[in-house]
Amino acid sequence: MSKSNHKEHGNIHMDQLQQKKADLMYRQEEPIRREQCVLFVDDEISVLEGLRLALHQAKFHKLFAASAAEGLEILSSTHVDIVVADEQMPTMTGSEFLYNVHRLYPGIIRLVLSGQASKERVIEAINSGQIQRFLTKPVDSETLLDVLNQYLSQIRLHQTKRALLVRSETLGRWEWDILDGTFTWNAGFERIMHFAPKCPNRDIHQFFGTVFPEDRQVLEDSIHNCKNTGQFQEFSHRISLPDGSERWITQVLDVFRDQDRTWKMIGIMRDDTDHKEKETLLAERMFILEQTMEKTVEALARMTEIRDPYTAGHQARVARLSREIGKILGLAPERLLGLEIAAKLHDIGKISIPSQILTKPGRLSEPELAMIRQHPLTGFQIIHDIPFCSPVSDIVLQHHERIDGSGYPNGLKKNEIMLEARIIAVADVFEAMSSFRPYRTGLGRDVALGELISYKGKTFDPEVVEAFEELLSMNPEIVQDNVI
Repeated sequence: MSKSNHKEHGNIHMDQLQQKKADLMYRQEEPIRREQCVLFVDDEISVLEGLRLALHQAKFHKLFAASAAEGLEILSSTHVDIVVADEQMPTMTGSEFLYNVHRLYPGIIRLVLSGQASKERVIEAINSGQIQRFLTKPVDSETLLDVLNQYLSQIRLHQTKRALLVRSETLGRWEWDILDGTFTWNAGFERIMHFAPKCPNRDIHQFFGTVFPEDRQVLEDSIHNCKNTGQFQEFSHRISLPDGSERWITQVLDVFRDQDRTWKMIGIMRDDTDHKEKETLLAERMFILEQTMEKTVEALARMTEIRDPYTAGHQARVARLSREIGKILGLAPERLLGLEIAAKLHDIGKISIPSQILTKPGRLSEPELAMIRQHPLTGFQIIHDIPFCSPVSDIVLQHHERIDGSGYPNGLKKNEIMLEARIIAVADVFEAMSSFRPYRTGLGRDVALGELISYKGKTFDPEVVEAFEELLSMNPEIVQDNVI
């Protein structure tokens, strides 16, 4: 199809249409809430009637035109989101009609219904950007409705985001006409950028020049991605103002796009400096809070060790082993942190036990054992009001439970026991057996591991024991015999 033919066909009502088009174009760029609309153009009345019946329950407004001229007349007075035209029409083919739609209303989605004989011409129209898609006739109503709903969903998403952003007077807005290079902006942009009103030599590179060199790649990548994919981009970067000060800017980019061609880009920006400064301050305070929590946990752990100097370092070693076992078992970072804290505090309840019992070199009496067995509950009571990120107090309460129900204080079994508590149980027994105690010398690594393996699946979770074996095979230096 020659350009002269396009021009000839495009002259239908063109004088009247150009003015009406100008009146409507603002709606293409400043969407308002309204019912979405699809225009069907076909010279066969029976086809239009069939479409009307087949799509009567569709949740969008439907308009019908029996000729290309009637379709253009409707478009001049009505906002339409999608035009669906039959390719085989007298006077003007569907492709020619959609070429004119493309010239007058470039934001409208354009689909053509085509028979086999005209596919080549339609493909040529797609490649030239005149239409977005063709559907082969006959097309069933379900397929057509699915295609239309997909396009309408995309349009609705873009309109909603644009409307929310553009209506805020506190935001800066810039527009870049990619075809002719024109770069314009609003008063909000001038206020954010400290540009003088009616600044001469408006150019996108003038804006680029204000961006921190370290951040320009972020801006360039976002523009490139938005331009080539048509997808929204949101990002932040720093700018240098004329007075030498630094500001943080957050931008959202969008484009007007036809087929594979992007013809305009819009940027919506806000000054995020105060927000970024608050984020930095919050991060600093969170770091201090985390450090305070960590030091508090360490202080609590040391209180236990002061009462029982023979176990100095025991809770820290159990915490290290527990964390590594948890990693092998695939615990999430937050659970690993909770596991480590619980392991560091698992014996905090022993602070209520007289030191002469904790350091007694001989066999404990039944009343003394009963007192020892209360330390998980005492530990729970000490820390249960502390707002840890994980249920640390419950883990401490359960760390002496055993999967066969023989543990204490509640005789829980199998999965009634939290995984973190089952992990600490293995690490605790191994560390205690392999290290020196007042009533015996340390038994060493091999004996302690053998004991765990012999009770694997009986009192200790088999998966946890196997994970511990894997840990020792991968990192044998993680444990050291303390037999003195």
